[in-house]
Amino acid sequence: MTGHSPHSATAVRHQLPHDQLVDFLHHEIGKAGTGAIAVLILELRLANRMDVLTGSISMQAIKGYTDQCLDNLLRVADRYTNFSGEQVCLVLPGLANKDQGELAAIKIISELQKPFTIGEYRVILRPHIGIANFPELGHDAGKLLMYADIASRIAATDEQGYHVYGLDDHVETGSYSDLAIELDKAIKTNDLRVNYQPQIDVKTGRCVSAEALVRWTAPGQREISPGILVNIAESSGLLNPLTLMILNTALRHTAAFSAAGVDIGMSVNLPPRMLADEELPQIVQQSLDIWGVPAGNLTLEITEGSIINNSSSLAMLSRLRELGISLAIDDFGTGYSSLAYLKQFPAQELKIDIIFVRNIHKSRGDRQLVRSIIDLAHNFDMITVAEGVEDQKTYDLLQDLGCDVVQGFLFSRALTDTDFIDWYRQRN
Repeated sequence: MTGHSPHSATAVRHQLPHDQLVDFLHHEIGKAGTGAIAVLILELRLANRMDVLTGSISMQAIKGYTDQCLDNLLRVADRYTNFSGEQVCLVLPGLANKDQGELAAIKIISELQKPFTIGEYRVILRPHIGIANFPELGHDAGKLLMYADIASRIAATDEQGYHVYGLDDHVETGSYSDLAIELDKAIKTNDLRVNYQPQIDVKTGRCVSAEALVRWTAPGQREISPGILVNIAESSGLLNPLTLMILNTALRHTAAFSAAGVDIGMSVNLPPRMLADEELPQIVQQSLDIWGVPAGNLTLEITEGSIINNSSSLAMLSRLRELGISLAIDDFGTGYSSLAYLKQFPAQELKIDIIFVRNIHKSRGDRQLVRSIIDLAHNFDMITVAEGVEDQKTYDLLQDLGCDVVQGFLFSRALTDTDFIDWYRQRN
């Protein structure tokens, strides 16, 4: 890392296309006598998301600023690529030791956290970084990228803003290749569990729906986190079978709930890659028919990043909507959608990400953002669902802001199907 100002006019250009960065990493690993290498996954989140959403701030301008910062901060040997609008991968080769990668992460976070202006608007970023170190984690470039991505997910909940992938994480995740084999078996033998987190109508206090959440205890009594489970499925070609298993299990339980007098809606997460499957509407309709669940009882949740600048995804979502199901934009506020795309999106629901809900009574910025999202949703005749409601103070504030539905540990953790029925009867 250099000591350049992020606004230096003599910046070196370090950016590469995605495939060239992977080739670069392969090359650096294979060099004789190479030093330590740090692979960093940088996630960029915005505090003032509404200014981007309404078009007041250009996302392209923000990316231009962050690219300029990186070009000035990095050494001549370092390279990076933009994986997506909010994710950057960096490769720092030839380090004296692994500590240098950590120092680089601290410096990048420190610089990108500084407020800056675009036009008349003040922009604040909330970066976090996952780090994977070579040679400690082996010579496989793909695994180094995977480990950095896992570390980035952990870093999102770490106050210092970065996380170095270590032995504890390795014990938790195990070998992806071994777990992929076990996951394939678990899907075929129906050994995965689907639990249900209640969603509460703020006005009535009644449970009106539930979110289906997959759980897996791998061989050896290893509880695999949902995020890592999805990563394994995605990297091993098991994402479609996993999603269909969750969908059918959730609809089977929805039918069982209804038979037990628990008539509620059911939300199921839909991975972005599934939107490329032309047969998806037919598959969803068949599942509804098999279990006798009305289409109006099913909501499919899609992350906002999966629809940005993707006309084919929007067309697929319109086809799904024609079935009579509902659509929700999940983790709303963490991506970079524009108001124009929100207008095109055939959604009935916005889910406010936990990162904003968690600090709503501590952070004025988060509170203003949540208020703006709720107002925006209502202007588009959508309802809002707030995730991660863990205390009464947060619930009361969301109620004051006009939020429609909430879910979180204040009401219940995710429950098995039988426990959910018991919980519902006791509450309602």
